Amino acid sequence: MPIPPAHSGRFIYHFTHLDNLQNILRDGLLSHKLLGQQGKTHKSIASSEIQERRAKMQVTCGPGGVVHDYVPFYFCARSSMLLSVVNAKNVDQLFLIYLAIPISILQQEDVVFTNASANTAIPPTFFSDPTQLDSLNWGAICSKKWSMPDEAQKQARMAEALIYQKVDITQVAHLIVWNDPIKKKVEKIFASEEKSPPKIEFDGHNSQYHYFTNFLSGERTSIVTGPYCTKLAFEESVEYIKTKGQSASASHKNIAALLTALRADFNCLPETAGLDGLKSDNFIHKEDAGTHTRSVIRELKALPQFASLSPNDQMLTEVAAYLHDIGKGPKERWKDNGGIQKADPDHPIGSVKMLRRILTEEITTIKSRSIQVLAKLVCYHDLIGDIIAKGRDLEQLEAIAGSEQELDMLIALNLADAKAVVQGWYVQLAREVPALRTSVLAKLNATSAPEAE
Repeated sequence: MPIPPAHSGRFIYHFTHLDNLQNILRDGLLSHKLLGQQGKTHKSIASSEIQERRAKMQVTCGPGGVVHDYVPFYFCARSSMLLSVVNAKNVDQLFLIYLAIPISILQQEDVVFTNASANTAIPPTFFSDPTQLDSLNWGAICSKKWSMPDEAQKQARMAEALIYQKVDITQVAHLIVWNDPIKKKVEKIFASEEKSPPKIEFDGHNSQYHYFTNFLSGERTSIVTGPYCTKLAFEESVEYIKTKGQSASASHKNIAALLTALRADFNCLPETAGLDGLKSDNFIHKEDAGTHTRSVIRELKALPQFASLSPNDQMLTEVAAYLHDIGKGPKERWKDNGGIQKADPDHPIGSVKMLRRILTEEITTIKSRSIQVLAKLVCYHDLIGDIIAKGRDLEQLEAIAGSEQELDMLIALNLADAKAVVQGWYVQLAREVPALRTSVLAKLNATSAPEAE
């Protein structure tokens, strides 16, 4: 059946990680089930809970089977699913690429489509007749808004086109990428497989509706920083501090002296002074940022995990507690919001960048390990809580834990931060941290163990 004229010029979109492109060029874009059956490696960015539903959800028309028998595409250019993936901090948007196929593919007998996301407990309606495209909520699908007014419209926005088992790269009309450097990477991958790429778009009117950008910064940066760029910010901060060195005329002799000064006067640093009175529009944070920081320090000192640290590691962890949220400030940053801080999932990145000034201008001497540890604690003070409560990847902790001592410092700071916010969150973390710690230590030990001769 023909595509209705109102929809004939549209495209359907599949987003995937750049790491998957080479295999897609070799094998095609494969369904989830076919990937498993053929033992193909694939960097997944999907929620495991959602995948469990899709593995069981029956497709009621076309070739039948279950949703996992199909390669999924969205009708919308920028889906709510992408926003949830990015907010989970499990992927950097710059590494996500879109494959766009003309909507005319719906005329094939092996293609079906839905009127909503196939991710929910209640299945959507499945169609195989393209003339029924008018049944979809195109107002929601084509909306340029980031969010929908209710859950029904959110799900309707994520209506899917499902192509049975496999899509060949030759069916792709164009690719959308984050920027020119990624475009060059894509072209290089195509060249390595001796294939010519379709048109690649990365800027202007079309691509700006495929990604979620940080409008607060006024720049085309990701709304949330993913694991690669977070680790880069951490490593660049450490390198900057070590390369620039410390100031001989600084007010504080060393980290111990800085901690003594912070205990005596929370506002002794401009970065900590910028937290006092800084309220948040995040309903979870009932205290202003300065009061919350003091609460974290108080809770930290009461934790058995803190007591078990060495005196030097206790000192470093307490200093990190004073500085972990400085990226939320200063208050001037939020003048356009009445001086109230908006929820900022990237504040750990801001904090570690602000740490650079403190460790180069406020103290005269600091050990290399202390630089490394303080930057790590500040940059990743939310990591363990996110892993346990928000589905952030455990591999990110395994990649930066470093040692048992540093892992225990991270655990103590994460627990204190959670306890200062919501007791229930802390209870969940305290219950699950022991198993997480055991798992990460096993990985660390396996990585550091010498190979058998």
